[in-house]
Order: sequence, then structure tokens, then C-alpha cells
Amino acid sequence: MTVKVRLLLAGIAACALVLLWGYWYSARHADLQLSVNDYALKSSTQSYGNPHGVSLVFRDASNRELAVSRSVEPIGYILAVHPDGAIGNCQHLTQQGEYGSCYARYSTWTATWADQVRTADVTVGSCNLHAIPVAVEHSNKDWPLWWVPLRHIGGLPRQYFEFVVAIDSRACAAVTPDRAR
Repeated sequence: MTVKVRLLLAGIAACALVLLWGYWYSARHADLQLSVNDYALKSSTQSYGNPHGVSLVFRDASNRELAVSRSVEPIGYILAVHPDGAIGNCQHLTQQGEYGSCYARYSTWTATWADQVRTADVTVGSCNLHAIPVAVEHSNKDWPLWWVPLRHIGGLPRQYFEFVVAIDSRACAAVTPDRAR
């Protein structure tokens, strides 16, 4: 084999290994977006609102508890809470290096359970609902782009999960998309 052919094969092998590592990494790390759509908060400009003081317990098909989530007040966004108190939801860390290290552990933990979520127990104020269906959107399509050296495209690859729970806190009931209108 000539030197050029060897270099070409080495280049192809290196590219394949980079892409394989990207896929492997993305399969073991996940980002979450959690929402509770409360149709009791409907107004003339919106179909639902996002309640404050929310707690969620995510469960799998066998009703086993996977993770607990809580809203972060006063803003009201919802974050899953890692069982290790030192990690929590990483928001208590302010320095860039500390947060990055914490989030790497947090996203690894998230990837172990997020694809198993089927239902959630929801608490909003005095309303407690059990086994509410969770609408799950999952994507792992961006992993081949992780190596692109652009801030808005590159970065370490992660799969993406979006969980949406629809309720009516006034009636203290789950809402299906048909009833929401």
C-alpha cells in the first residue's frame, strides 16, 4: 500500500471514530425540558398557563419512581432533582467549572431514566393527581454535528427530551388534548 492510501484510510478511520464517539456520548447524556400546562389558567390570549409551586414524580410503565422534579421559584421553571444532594439540579453552583462538572453528572443521570417515563404524579397547590400521562418528545438527531466548531451548533452532544403534562388545576383533573380546546 502506498503512503497516500494509508493516510486516506487513517483519515477515514479517524472520522468514523469521532462520529462513533459522538453517538456514544449523546446516548449517555440528556437534556430535559419539563412543562406542566394548566388549562385552568386559560385566558383570552393563551390556551393554558404554567403554574407555580409544581412537584412531579415521574414513573415508568410498571409505576416505579424514576425521578422527582420541582418548580424553581419565583421564576417557575421545572427541573428534575438528582438524588445526590451535592448535585441536585446544579443551579446552586455559580462558577463555570463547577456548574459544567455538575451538569455532566446530572445529564448522565438523566439519560438513565428519561426514555422510560410514561406517567407522572403531579402536585399543584392542593391538587394532587396520580398517573397522569406524560407527552414525551425525544430526539437524538443532532449528534453528528457535535464536532462543528461553531458555538450555536457544536458542543458536546446530548439527546433531548421534552416532557409535557396537561392538567386543569381548578377541576384537579388530567386534560387530554381533545378536552383542552
